[in-house]
Amino acid sequence: MPQTALLLLLLTASVQCAPGGALLRKPTVLKGRIVNGVEAEPGEFPYQLSLQKNAEHWCGAVILNEDWALTAAQCVEDSDDMYEVLAGTNTLSTGGTRHTVTFISSHEGYDASDSWVNDIAVLKVSPAFPIDGVTVAPIQLPEKDEEVPDNANVTAIGWGKHWYFGQIQDGLRKVDIHIWQQWLCESVWHDINYNVHPTQICAIRFKNNKHYDACTGDEGGPLLYEGKVVGLVSWGHFCGEPPYPSVYTRVSSYLDWITEKTSGSRV
Repeated sequence: MPQTALLLLLLTASVQCAPGGALLRKPTVLKGRIVNGVEAEPGEFPYQLSLQKNAEHWCGAVILNEDWALTAAQCVEDSDDMYEVLAGTNTLSTGGTRHTVTFISSHEGYDASDSWVNDIAVLKVSPAFPIDGVTVAPIQLPEKDEEVPDNANVTAIGWGKHWYFGQIQDGLRKVDIHIWQQWLCESVWHDINYNVHPTQICAIRFKNNKHYDACTGDEGGPLLYEGKVVGLVSWGHFCGEPPYPSVYTRVSSYLDWITEKTSGSRV
């Protein structure tokens, strides 16, 4: 895999546009849906949002409070585009409420050329989310610098593709995966010259010749552990193709940043 010729072949074969419009220089983007997951129950994830561009699903996001949502910076790179979010439904085609994104704050250190480090953004919406605690509710954040145990069971959710070249799905899906040891994730990705930063967390599940993972269209959506959003879908290799785990933004590393950006008055 580390051989130069093979790496160049993989890179050439996999170039495509990211949600933000940047040309990806790697075989490692998660454009799509949950792989080998199952349908979510109605109301099971009341904080889940569909971030949409031109009235079509683009990325995932979660509700922080009645005015703010959390997503990945790569999902809102095109500042000239109009974004909105769909809340309170598992089905893209029916139900829910729509909210215009009126203000975007992406992390100042976001760098797509360095393994999508600091891939996090907050969105101000209007009108406010109709929080009822049943179909629409805020996500629970982790504690600052909270660590998720190695091999812990976690859940990814989204409307993304069920395989790399598939289509966006109408119904919300979920998949149970496992946290990878940080050193092992770093080692695997280092073999093809990608960094995994301390502010990133890795997860996937390989079982019975299948892989379970997030995919394209799930970017910005949550990785959940004990009801808390511990990660945001960021990047991976062909939606979980072995041996590469997918990489998520580690939310516990950004709690002060989230508080700073969502405090005070905004447009």
